[in-house]
Amino acid sequence: MPSSRKGKKRKSADSVAVLKTRSKPSKVTFLSPSLVLLEIPADTNTSLPVWEAMRSQLVDIAWTVNPYSISVNLTPLTAKKGKITTSTQTESTSTLVPPSTTGQAQMMIQALSPQQILLSLSQNSTQFLPSPPGQPQNSPSTSTQANSIIVCLPLFITSPQPSLHQTSTLNQTQVLPSIPTLIPPAKQQALPVEPPPSLFHTKISSDIQICDNFLLNVCHAGSMCNRHHTPYPFHWQLWCPVSHNWIDIPHRSQVSLERLYCDVNQRVICIKDGNVKSQLDFTSMDLDHSCKYDQVRRLTNSDCPIMYPVLASKWKIYWLDHFIWREYSQTLSTLLLKKMSEKEPECSYFIGSQEYMLDFTTMVQINVTTRFYREVRCRPVYRSPDSMKPYLKTGIQSDPAEPVSDPPGADLSVDPLKEFSSWYPPVWRLASEQDFSLVELPAGTAAYRSVQHFFHESLPETEVDIISIQQVENLLHWDKYQRHKAHMQKHQEVSAEPLERHLFHGTNKEASEEICRINFDPRIAGLNGTSCGFGSYFSISASYSNTYSAIARPNGVHHMFLVKVLVGTVTQGMPNYRRPPLITSKKTPIDRYDTCVDDEENPTMFVVFDSCQCYPYYLIKYKDLPKEIEV
Repeated sequence: MPSSRKGKKRKSADSVAVLKTRSKPSKVTFLSPSLVLLEIPADTNTSLPVWEAMRSQLVDIAWTVNPYSISVNLTPLTAKKGKITTSTQTESTSTLVPPSTTGQAQMMIQALSPQQILLSLSQNSTQFLPSPPGQPQNSPSTSTQANSIIVCLPLFITSPQPSLHQTSTLNQTQVLPSIPTLIPPAKQQALPVEPPPSLFHTKISSDIQICDNFLLNVCHAGSMCNRHHTPYPFHWQLWCPVSHNWIDIPHRSQVSLERLYCDVNQRVICIKDGNVKSQLDFTSMDLDHSCKYDQVRRLTNSDCPIMYPVLASKWKIYWLDHFIWREYSQTLSTLLLKKMSEKEPECSYFIGSQEYMLDFTTMVQINVTTRFYREVRCRPVYRSPDSMKPYLKTGIQSDPAEPVSDPPGADLSVDPLKEFSSWYPPVWRLASEQDFSLVELPAGTAAYRSVQHFFHESLPETEVDIISIQQVENLLHWDKYQRHKAHMQKHQEVSAEPLERHLFHGTNKEASEEICRINFDPRIAGLNGTSCGFGSYFSISASYSNTYSAIARPNGVHHMFLVKVLVGTVTQGMPNYRRPPLITSKKTPIDRYDTCVDDEENPTMFVVFDSCQCYPYYLIKYKDLPKEIEV
């Protein structure tokens, strides 16, 4: 009987301990059926020995379950690190209800920050959660009964998915976005090893930078960090004069707005909020006649490549030269950006013998001698979510797609723009019953990224958005092209210039369908000019070919080919040419040039007069970026 009196006395003491902490509610977030995130109140004394033991993972863990609560006890270890116990006979267990002997299981603990603890239950832990009266065991709703968890303190459960459209002051109740609230048991093994990132939050001050450590998932301050915690190294918000708060722009619109801002040619775009449209001026960051918002701000992270070489922001500064924005030289750009970061009001410099002064307040360059001025703009370099994916650890990006399995006979891991030894391209999926097919490249594969990167070199992501990349598999015309290539290689003289080049050709939807089937036809040349002759024209630049890529209505899709072209020996073209001229050489008096160009020294346009010299390798479909952002 003495043991019974001891138990009653301990229970009474524990109840008092619980009552003393009722004013400091904690928060528990269900990351999955086997992961629980416990957030301790900020005013909790975390200097006690038990907290140090938890951070070092030197604790004994004991927990028990009854129909209405779970009791967890954490006791500093005196043995070696990593010891875990399932015993419930501890000296300091504190619960609101008496412990139950319905079951016990193992639990792992990991301290994410002084105010955050990650509890990991064993895979079969949920079997100890009984169903409430009137409900059968193992029913679908059984797992939800774990929503009353007691860990020495009264706790608050939250599980809604985060909404970036909420005000920054509401971020304290958001759940971690990187892991879904409930994960099916079959996928529990795929949980990330590294701890989930801290919650998103922003500060009122616009002079504070985004926390680079948070972007890399190494910030240990969590919600106590004095910098912004945002999904990306950039973050756009709207100022609401009614609530006097900065409102987050929705996640999907964040990237779209950033892409437009990084385009130096964009100054004014449209912001749409329901039926209300406003004009956003990127120079002043003001909205015109908006009834809900009147300002916009862009938060950014550090631009120091030494401290943060992976995700450091990069900026470029441009001056207006007769309606064309031109970037300053590397040396001068470095100087001007340094003066801007130091909050200098102006900067003087020389370009050649002319002295100029740049006023950073008005962003105007003034010629000191003539007083002639030009507009200046400073814009960031765009970083796509795909390019940041290997480094960005905020969890905002969606789970990676299922691995793409190569179709039979295809190898999507190779670069299709490099030389290959096989007769047909390794990325092809050959079907013996078909002479022609269009096969879409899966996004994310090496083949897709190679074509995408080459296309965006001259037509950047800040201007267009690729819809699809299709490889043209036409056996007849590929065989013709390959045989002509072998013939040209056999008779080609030693030359520093490549025999084959990858060039662009913009067209319309109807013409693209015909080109895929019958190849380019020089016999119908001349529709868009004959400055270099009556042939098929190809450009080294996707941006130039874009001017000939007509928009297909009503969806607004452009069509452009990435073409393999056997350029061979080239010469200056003429408007009346219907084939290349003869080579004026005594060694080969009857041979002709292979291709005509617009400039022999620095060609940007190539014209061929034989369809065997070109092959429509890839068909790229893309759209112009919309100038209207939905908020």
